[in-house]
Amino acid sequence: MQHSSNRIDYLDAMRAVLMMLGIILHSAHLYNPSHKWLLHEPQSQPFFYYLIEVIRVFRMPAFFVVSGFFCAMLIQRYGSEPFMQSRLKKLLVPLLVSAVTLNVMQAFLLQQFGWLPEAVIPYLLHGGWVQHLWFLLDLLVFVFLLYLGYRLPRARQELQRLSAKTISTLPLLVLISLLPLYPLAMIVLNKLGLPMYHAWFGVMGIYELLYNLQFFLFGLMLYSSPKWLTQFSNVRLRYGTPALITLIALHYFSASLTGVVGQVLAIYSNTLLCWLSIALCFTVFNRLVTHSSAHWRFLSEASYTVYLFHHFIVIALGLSIMQTGLPPVVGYSLVVIATLLLTLAIHRYVIAPSRILRLGFNGK
Repeated sequence: MQHSSNRIDYLDAMRAVLMMLGIILHSAHLYNPSHKWLLHEPQSQPFFYYLIEVIRVFRMPAFFVVSGFFCAMLIQRYGSEPFMQSRLKKLLVPLLVSAVTLNVMQAFLLQQFGWLPEAVIPYLLHGGWVQHLWFLLDLLVFVFLLYLGYRLPRARQELQRLSAKTISTLPLLVLISLLPLYPLAMIVLNKLGLPMYHAWFGVMGIYELLYNLQFFLFGLMLYSSPKWLTQFSNVRLRYGTPALITLIALHYFSASLTGVVGQVLAIYSNTLLCWLSIALCFTVFNRLVTHSSAHWRFLSEASYTVYLFHHFIVIALGLSIMQTGLPPVVGYSLVVIATLLLTLAIHRYVIAPSRILRLGFNGK
């Protein structure tokens, strides 16, 4: 399967920006009125709650779609064994190194300032070592499943046949309209007694893993069909914008309903809103990134470092900003700008020049 370099460029840039949006998201948690994060500023603003909710709608789902696309590309180009070796190096090594360095330091910092209600070691052993690295665990599972499917000839042939048949017979719009049935089916299975909300070792929930799997699989299918990729990346705004507004209105309407009908409508509308937001994200980057550039390449190369380091830095800066009593908008802006500049500088001057650190934090 061949794709133009422009196609790869805009998806690579999109993946980088989605990862770097973690700065925007986690900095907003400092001033989120719900106070659900690791620490929070007494001065809060409802704006930050809505900002978090908007980003959550599309950010990680879109990231898993792009990851599925690139995983399909890599395994097709290089085969199963080189693919698995490269993904373990890219995902597992940064996961372990970041967990035992950045996240351990983060735990001690939170305890030092009184934001950790338990001892550091029990906190880490009960899942605190993961924090913002959870997506790497999900990706490792998806990569392993793809590897197994590719290694088993009969399974690979059956999956390829099913994928080809779906792509050739089912219009993309129809498929997307059916996708909300997937989370509904998981909820039904939970009602029937399957422990869908069980978390393994306190770090990986079954429901969340299976929910994210649909986006990864969709990315695999996008790689198999340039036609679908073109359609998904070229949403007409004159149709997409009214549809987005309608789904948002339906979301708030369903929240006022009670009973099974309200729950089903809420899940269906929210899932469609998620898929439309992902398509709009693809469309924006498809139009924005028309060619490769040094700036996009640098952001793409630095995005992994930015994501791994930003969580610790946001917390460290947040603890400092909270002592100043600055207005939320000012404090938030300072944390975002300082974190972005610091993480980019760390990549440029610390990680990139060091072979050991590149391996440890970038898997290269």
